[in-house]
Amino acid sequence: MCAITLKELAAKLEISVSTVSKALNNSFEISEETKERVRKLAQEHNYRPNILAKSLKTGRSNSIGVIIPYLGNPFQSQVLEGAHQAAFERNYKLVFMQSRENALWEQESLNTLQQQNVDGIIITPSANSDLNYLKEFHQSCPLVLVDRIDFDLETFKIGVNSEKGAYEATQHLIDTGRKHILVLCGLNVGINQQRISGYTKALLANFIPFQKENIIQVDYGLSRIDLIKNLTQKLQEKLKLQPEGIGILGTTDTLTVSALGILANLGVQVPKQVAVIGFANTEAAESLNPSLSTIIQPAFEIGQKGVEKLIQLIESKDRFKIDFNTTILDTHIVPRNSTKV
Repeated sequence: MCAITLKELAAKLEISVSTVSKALNNSFEISEETKERVRKLAQEHNYRPNILAKSLKTGRSNSIGVIIPYLGNPFQSQVLEGAHQAAFERNYKLVFMQSRENALWEQESLNTLQQQNVDGIIITPSANSDLNYLKEFHQSCPLVLVDRIDFDLETFKIGVNSEKGAYEATQHLIDTGRKHILVLCGLNVGINQQRISGYTKALLANFIPFQKENIIQVDYGLSRIDLIKNLTQKLQEKLKLQPEGIGILGTTDTLTVSALGILANLGVQVPKQVAVIGFANTEAAESLNPSLSTIIQPAFEIGQKGVEKLIQLIESKDRFKIDFNTTILDTHIVPRNSTKV
């Protein structure tokens, strides 16, 4: 079936072109009944808005940039999925780039996206992001922060309750009889503070002393081979000191899944000798051997809400007068065999 125009839709519905346009843009001025009539007919006739015409009228490109540290990370790829879905539903297109935890690459990505005339950018800042640069950039191109939101930037922020997730994961390990619990985290990654805080509070609640040496930091700037080598060495050192009764909390997908593989290569029995749980949105968690206990973050929803908030900024008459807020979403725990008693 051939596509229909806005004017033809209006004629068929016997309402004005302006009313049809407002209904398709979910305007509060239009009743839900009228919106439903317009959407139904538009769908039946394969209506697609004329993006070029809209761009000329509004001065916008109807495109959104997304910058994340790693495209291959399961959590971040799910953020992208959510962002894509929300953008598609609102007739925006996405342009995405990765910073690979490099502040200079991040700045180059921001500049490249601005040169491509995107209307705004959703960003998960890199581990060493330059806040002053972000603040200056935000003056000319709106930014919305997702995932890593502990930056003093006046904008919308969407993240998860990392402290609560880490607390519950640590408590789960303690409930399985683990008293010597290691935390794996990326060096200088912004989410560390909240997750270490949750871990520490769980220890204190169970009268277990906090030991700084149990926080294992891994440099994400290393190659994959060197990262695994570095993490293997650190885990081996800990296992020599206490070969059994250890719990491991991974704060990222990469570290959680990598720890499970490293322990298998070292011949360490999971969960008999070492129990493993962590923040990991990988769909393969159930299929790993043993299946991996995880703290699941609502990554898809983070991406969706990021786009919704950014479009609100983009389409605002004065984005510097908006009452910005931070959205914190809950995590949930999925126990599997890697922590089974």
